[in-house]
Amino acid sequence: MTAYPYCICTSVSDKALKALLEVGGKGSFRDDHPWLVAQDLHRHAESLGQQLPVLFAVGMPATLSHWGYIETLAVVELHRATWETACGFAALHPVNPIWTSLDSVFLKPGEEQLKRERLEGIRQHRYPLTNAELHPYAICETPPFILNES
Repeated sequence: MTAYPYCICTSVSDKALKALLEVGGKGSFRDDHPWLVAQDLHRHAESLGQQLPVLFAVGMPATLSHWGYIETLAVVELHRATWETACGFAALHPVNPIWTSLDSVFLKPGEEQLKRERLEGIRQHRYPLTNAELHPYAICETPPFILNES
């Protein structure tokens, strides 16, 4: 399977990441924010026979630490206006040290910009990921180190 052209980036605590790695790096990440657009991206990736990557950042300032492919992404409304997102993923891989900086990953461009690139051949400026976009998650272009792996 190939990687989807976009990925999810989110922050996780050092403690949570260590716990995941102790059980083999495969598991589930939970958040109390509804990841509705991420869920749509995951469904679209699956419909194309592709896998949606997730990158985890740790620390402050945040650095990219590990990545894996999302296997399941469920958003549940527990009570009125109370949500939970459960993101299950395959085994995590460490990010190569040359890619750990957040600004090595770029935010997904808007639909108008992508349309211009397709129709007019104009590639516009990309905006790097920052700490401000990490919570609850950011939608980014899948970095080359993942695209080249698949």
